[in-house]
Amino acid sequence: MIADFIRVLRAADVRVSPAEAIDAADVIGAVGLSDRDLLKNALGQCLAKTEPEKRAFDTCFDTYFITPDMAQTPPPDNAGNAPEEASSGDDMAPQQDDAVSSANSLEEMLTQNDQAALQAALADAAAASGLEDARLFTQQGMFTRRILDAMGLETLDAAISQARAGGDEPRRQQLEDGRAQVFDRVSEFVERQIAMRTKNAGRLLREEALSRIRLGNLDKSDMKIMRELIRKLAKRLATRHARRRKKAHRGMLDVRRTMRRNMSHDGLLFDLHWKRTKIERPRLVVMCDVSGSVAAVSRFFLMFLYSLDEVMPRTRSFVFSNRAGEISEKMSSGDMDEVMTQALREYGGGSTDYGTAMTDLADAVLDQMDHRTTVLVLGDARSNFGDPGHLVLKEMATRARRVIWLNPEPEVSWNTGDSEMRRLGAYCNHVQVCNSVKDVERVLDNLLKVSV
Repeated sequence: MIADFIRVLRAADVRVSPAEAIDAADVIGAVGLSDRDLLKNALGQCLAKTEPEKRAFDTCFDTYFITPDMAQTPPPDNAGNAPEEASSGDDMAPQQDDAVSSANSLEEMLTQNDQAALQAALADAAAASGLEDARLFTQQGMFTRRILDAMGLETLDAAISQARAGGDEPRRQQLEDGRAQVFDRVSEFVERQIAMRTKNAGRLLREEALSRIRLGNLDKSDMKIMRELIRKLAKRLATRHARRRKKAHRGMLDVRRTMRRNMSHDGLLFDLHWKRTKIERPRLVVMCDVSGSVAAVSRFFLMFLYSLDEVMPRTRSFVFSNRAGEISEKMSSGDMDEVMTQALREYGGGSTDYGTAMTDLADAVLDQMDHRTTVLVLGDARSNFGDPGHLVLKEMATRARRVIWLNPEPEVSWNTGDSEMRRLGAYCNHVQVCNSVKDVERVLDNLLKVSV
């Protein structure tokens, strides 16, 4: 039950970690399910952290744990099991004793107008249908049919046919009216359940699709979603590598100094001493092609890169089409969307000239390159049959720690036409395809791993 409720919370953008889920299970074990207000306050303390999350939690809890039907339903005969049975989910009343539920058919419940038994039967059928796994609104019809079948719809239809054949018009009318009411109740129940579990499914599915689509094929209408997706992924990467860096900076335990410092404590290790190593912060030089064919990938790559400023090594960024220009200060201090728009306008015109751009880059950074420097080039390596600048790249490769080339074109297109990937890739430590947000995330994740 608690696992299902946590899935509902996560669907409503309430962040719940595995540790918090364990705490929530302990809370239920401690306070029980009989006092709804106590349960709500207790779970809210360990699951909702921010004001928006608290509002979302309140809505999810009210929908999941109680409904108007439950308030009208008399308590089951087995009061000792009431708390556990009442937790079966949204719109589910406390379940009746299993013997009662199984003894009454759907026809009998409708004939006797037994609302409590109907609600219990709905709860049992919903649990058996696997409704908690619903993820799409298109599944509403399927789960509605499953629940109706589990409640005994086929037997009810047979009873209606029998009453019609026997000329028992009042009974036929009663059963058909009851059937329509049951169908409406089940349909409404399933609709609310799926709405609760798929609150942000459309946005999440769209984000997942956009993270894998080629950046050059993006529609302008998706730009807002893409910016939010980049911020989310960058935050996740920054959190992951901040923890790794903190651990790496601590160093290893210095056993000799630790033992010496604790001699006065009879050898008890009260005062630990760690080996401290001087960490030389790496440098990153990035050059991105912003000509028409690669501009979209470069735009999002740089936006992603500068969203990681807390954990990223010192970065100098250059963009080029025929001449290279530095935009490091602008990216660090200005609005990234505006800076990239200006950079595309200023440096994105003209035919691509890798030879001139490589020379401009070398003039700006070659003297400062050393074993701490990583050079990262994002471009399609299409030189318009001119100088690809491979000899300049060779000189940078002899001084830098490593050179990485990211190409937005599929690998089958490399070295075709005016592509110079063979000559340029010969002086790179690593080359790979990079044309989606997932590719960008993977590249920066690997870069941060070796930059600690």
